[in-house]
This record gives sequence, C-alpha cells and structure tokens, in this order.
Amino acid sequence: MNRWIAGVLLVSVLAGCGGTEGSRTANLVNYHMRLADSLEQEMALKGAAEHYVVVATEFPQSTAFPVAARKAALLYASEFNPARNDSLALYWFTACLNLPMKKADREHFQMFVSLLRRVRTLQESLARKTASVDSLTTLAKRQSGTIMTDMRRLQDLEADLQQVQQELKRMKEIDVKLSKSRTRK
Repeated sequence: MNRWIAGVLLVSVLAGCGGTEGSRTANLVNYHMRLADSLEQEMALKGAAEHYVVVATEFPQSTAFPVAARKAALLYASEFNPARNDSLALYWFTACLNLPMKKADREHFQMFVSLLRRVRTLQESLARKTASVDSLTTLAKRQSGTIMTDMRRLQDLEADLQQVQQELKRMKEIDVKLSKSRTRK
C-alpha cells in the first residue's frame, strides 16, 4: 500500500515537473507532505518525521514550513516513534517559536522547549552520576580485592604465628625438662 501511494505521488510529481520552477517546488512540497501524512496515519512515524524534515529544511520559504516543522517536532517527541530524539524535537520546537502563532500555541511550544531542556539537563546529570557510580564501583571492587588479599595474608600470618608459638611452647617444655634433668644430677 505504501509503495503504491508513493508511486502514485511520484508519478504525479514527475508529471508536474514540466512546469515552472515554482510549480516544481510546490509539487515536491506537496509530495513530501502527502507522503508524510500517509506515513503518519499508518504509524510509520520515523518515515513521516523524515519527510516533514525534508520539507522544513529544503523548503523553508514554503507555506508548508510551519506545519512541517511543528509535525517534525511533535513526531520526534512522540514516545511511539522508534526514532524518538529529544534533541531534534527541541530543535524543531525552537524553530516553531520563531513562527507567528496564537498565544496559547506559543505557550504550549515554550512549555515543550522548557521540558525538553529540563530532560536534557536531567539526562546529563544522570550520565555524570552513572559515571561516578561506575567509577566508585570499580574502585570498591579493586579495594575489595586488596582487602581480601590482605585478609588471606593476615590469616597466613596468624597461622604462622600459632605454629611459632607451638614451637616455642615445645622448646620451652624441652628446656624445662633439660633444666630439671640437670638439677637432678
């Protein structure tokens, strides 16, 4: 179904290419917008976002730019988009703020921008904390290994000390026996 729609749209674009440069541009804009709309309806959000971006970047002077930029921003912010990208969503929401719009819409876009910036800050903070935790975990493992080695060494030394104490005790007993035997003679 997608290929059929794309083919029909491509044929209509190519058929319209015989006109002026302005009509070619309009045909290309219409092609990408229709394709993006159909992909969006089919929940192929990654492809839809890509076509909206093509319109917004390649044809910024077109009348479709505001719609394309807004839809690109919304699709890149959508949790249902497998190509979800907060940075791209923030870029397109910010681009939309430069467009004329109703006060309520502007407030919504400003809120989106604010939230996406906050998310980015939190992600950066989380990444730093994760790196710190990883570093501390590595250090703890290293110190744990050192402690275990030191504990084994201490146990070996304690065992050696017990053997030496037993040897000293035996030597003392022998010395006491020798001393008693000398005093008897």
